Amino acid sequence: MIDQQLFPCIDYDLLENNEKFSFILSFCDFIWDWYALHKRDFVWRETRDPYHILLSELMLQQTQTERVVPKYNLFLEQWPTLYDLSQASLTDVLYAWKGLGYNRRAKALHTIGITSKQYNYSLPHDESLLRSFPMIGPSTAAAILSFAYGEKSVYLETNIRRVIIHHFFSGQESVHDRQIKEILQLLIANQENARDWYYALMDYGVFLKKSGINPNRRSLHYAKQSPFENSNRQIRSTLLFIITQEGQQKESTLLEKVPFEDDRILAALETLQKDGLLEAFVSETEPCYKIP
Repeated sequence: MIDQQLFPCIDYDLLENNEKFSFILSFCDFIWDWYALHKRDFVWRETRDPYHILLSELMLQQTQTERVVPKYNLFLEQWPTLYDLSQASLTDVLYAWKGLGYNRRAKALHTIGITSKQYNYSLPHDESLLRSFPMIGPSTAAAILSFAYGEKSVYLETNIRRVIIHHFFSGQESVHDRQIKEILQLLIANQENARDWYYALMDYGVFLKKSGINPNRRSLHYAKQSPFENSNRQIRSTLLFIITQEGQQKESTLLEKVPFEDDRILAALETLQKDGLLEAFVSETEPCYKIP
């Protein structure tokens, strides 16, 4: 374990310009030295395939790495390319996704596979085009550009946010992501290897959290994740699991099978339709639901 006193935590904005430059260089040296001793290995760090990078990024959102590894391998065994994914049914994709939660990510991934046809079943080397795909926001687009194409994009995710707030915004409350990205822009400008630089920041951020240091609560964008148990997410997940396992279901059957209040089940069915995860139709005068 590294001694936290080896590198200071400061309010970067209060430094003089010459002090800022020196601090940036020292911080970069510190991170690289730390990474040389403590780097983590993941299968998605061994590829430059844009689809594989996208898959890992979508799976890792709000999900622990140990849960992602087997699912990542499973997906690439079944659908090694975007073309293969485009030929899959949404039912099969949702079934394979089970256990990761936030099923809208699986729906988005499936849609990206289909619409990537216009780019010869790859992902474009262009931020604005990448962000035209569902659920590819600034962070995911930057990850694809950095990890697949080696660009010096400004990539911000939760572990990197923790590192920058801890060392550059000591004592500040309500730190805006805009401020963090300004620091990241300065840092990445000094790097030759964007991929490993961001891997190093992420690994160090994980270490900080395990050490009990989690300044992300001082982020203006911080929102505590709600418990899964007895949540609307649990109801949605249960409904999707039944329908992906057993096929289309009558509304009355779902109300019997799912152990929650009827009004919450009906509300969940409505949101699943809005998200494109379920399709409703009428059979024998009763509403029924199926995967599109």
